[in-house]
Amino acid sequence: MIAVLLESLCGALAIGPPVAFALIVCGLALMLRLGIFDAQIVAARLIEGADNVQLLAVSSFMLAEEPMNAGGLSRRIVAFATSLVGHVNGGLPCVAIMAAIILALLSRSAAADTAALASVLIPMMRQAAYPLPKSAGLIAA
Repeated sequence: MIAVLLESLCGALAIGPPVAFALIVCGLALMLRLGIFDAQIVAARLIEGADNVQLLAVSSFMLAEEPMNAGGLSRRIVAFATSLVGHVNGGLPCVAIMAAIILALLSRSAAADTAALASVLIPMMRQAAYPLPKSAGLIAA
């Protein structure tokens, strides 16, 4: 069973679809191997996966972050964090972490915080000659 799972997952990922579709192919392969293939099960699981209140909340918070960016709240939070920890050696990554903590206290949505802070901090980090992959990784984390 594990061999079928891994082979179908690796094979589907090798073709290049998104991971969600590769997992669907993996589930279909397991259902065929076990002899319990039923299209209704597949359809029900797809609908259950999309019918999630948390997904609606994340998009709502991201929509609420846009006026915060336009009003300058993200820049003010970054300026406050810079005044707290920006003077230390390697201060810009510390500013990113401090700003993320402050914004997390306000919105309680990690995806919205990432969207709000990335638009401000990534250009600052690029200007300070930080590598882009490390900067994006820090903001994403």
